[in-house]
Amino acid sequence: MSADPNIVDNARNDDWLHKSAAVLLLLTAVAKLYSASGSAKILEVQDRLLHLGYRPLMILAALLEIVVALFLLKSRSHLGRSLVLLWLSANFLAYHLANYLLGIHYCPCLGSLTDRLPLPRGLPDTLLIALVFWWFAGSVRSIWRLCASERWTRLTLAMRSALRKPSAAAH
Repeated sequence: MSADPNIVDNARNDDWLHKSAAVLLLLTAVAKLYSASGSAKILEVQDRLLHLGYRPLMILAALLEIVVALFLLKSRSHLGRSLVLLWLSANFLAYHLANYLLGIHYCPCLGSLTDRLPLPRGLPDTLLIALVFWWFAGSVRSIWRLCASERWTRLTLAMRSALRKPSAAAH
């Protein structure tokens, strides 16, 4: 009996989502740590939403990203990895939404590194937000699929056992 190709494809998609997110989180963590070690004036400013200096905030965010990336790479639980990525992406989205609502249009997510990239101003931040939306949606899809799959499996097992049991009236 061979595995259902849809299940195999979904598992591959989930693995790709988790591994690519882990690699990107490691890259952004390195960018944050590099920027936090610099002397940019923004590092001395306090984040208006979280009321922390940007330097310690970037270091904390980088450490969190490293921990999540390692979990995404090492954990064997598809559900656990999806839940962790959902949690992280939801927090990133909430932070950006709150900043938007407060009228804050600067995000030091990648630190001063974005100033050195040959890209239009704001494009790296827009790409990161789009990527976080993709992580969020991918995690929700994965969790939905895993939960639905588990319920379907329980239902089919219950139906099979009910059909196999001889009825009391037959005896």
